[in-house]
Amino acid sequence: MGMKAGEGSSLKGISTKINGRHAFIHERVLELVARETQMRGSVQFHKTDLARRLGCCVRSLDHAVTRLRRDGFITSTAVYDESGGQLGNEYRATPKGVARAAELEKAAKRPAAKPKAEHA
Repeated sequence: MGMKAGEGSSLKGISTKINGRHAFIHERVLELVARETQMRGSVQFHKTDLARRLGCCVRSLDHAVTRLRRDGFITSTAVYDESGGQLGNEYRATPKGVARAAELEKAAKRPAAKPKAEHA
């Protein structure tokens, strides 16, 4: 069952830091798609809206989605209106993607490793 673009795709709970570093855009998108896949079966979003909310440009978001598809973490299906015009894409996390997102979420909850002190 699909969703309207952006519906339910809140970024609340999506990691901004993983292991003490900033989370990459593809990691954040994977967490979002995996969560929505588990909750609703899929997610649709307008790339311009999601890019703005993630604080990146559409090109960076495109690269992230391409990487996630290439690596087998998500799938996408074009969605069309009654007249044949494309409305956007519907995204689903694969089982591999859901497992990777769970790893990322777990890593985000761990405290950052402290740098080792240098010997004088």
